[in-house]
Amino acid sequence: MKLKSCCFESNIQKIDIKAIKPQVEKEIKNLIKNSDVSEFYIRSESNFDKLCIECLQNLKEEFAQIRINLVLTENLQEIESKNEFLKEFDEIIRLNFEQISARFVKLKQFDWLLEKSDFLISCLENKNIKKPEIIVRGLNGNDLIFFSVRIKLMRLKKGISQAELAKAVNVSPSAIGMYEQGRREPDFLTFLKMCIELNTEPDYVLGLDKKFNLRTVEIDELLAEFIKEIRKNKKVLYDGEIMDNAMREKFAVSFITAFEVAKNL
Repeated sequence: MKLKSCCFESNIQKIDIKAIKPQVEKEIKNLIKNSDVSEFYIRSESNFDKLCIECLQNLKEEFAQIRINLVLTENLQEIESKNEFLKEFDEIIRLNFEQISARFVKLKQFDWLLEKSDFLISCLENKNIKKPEIIVRGLNGNDLIFFSVRIKLMRLKKGISQAELAKAVNVSPSAIGMYEQGRREPDFLTFLKMCIELNTEPDYVLGLDKKFNLRTVEIDELLAEFIKEIRKNKKVLYDGEIMDNAMREKFAVSFITAFEVAKNL
């Protein structure tokens, strides 16, 4: 049986470690006890990473079956000199990303972690509360994290800015920023335009080529979204010609009628 696994991430530079340590340890323990997680992948770059390592090492005294795997890139070779530190891990995994920028390396590393993991424990800044919020996410469903990471990866790989991608797919630069932060998802046609512009496959961006599954969805919902796009998109073509409002409306009504007939059958 495949071991269930977990990785970690934080977007905050300065974290009050003492304030969040009890919550982090509690969430890790819950995953071990309630979700049978026994494999943990961790970096050693931020204070949050170091906190999670400390929590895992403490919990290993109670749960001897868990494995703590340190994930390094070639850019972090200096840590190899700390032999005593490295002995604390069950496995040292070295990822080799050659000839790419440090920023791209971090994204590729996080992409690798997401692909390997069933759960993600993250530390998010919340302006409404005094301390950062600890979030636990399952990564086997329709989570936006995988989408946002790969969209950014492909954009950087192509060497274009958020503004350039936004112009190409006819959205605002702020919308691209929100897609890459996982705060918003594009509509279906915008998503396809982004894939075409970035020369990538939808299945890759969504993680469906690896381990993720599409969420269940009612066919009525799919049809409603499709009809909505036909009605509002003024650049829909039919036989190479742009459809006017009246023609798009006729198509929308035709689809609705056909669907009602199909349901009766």
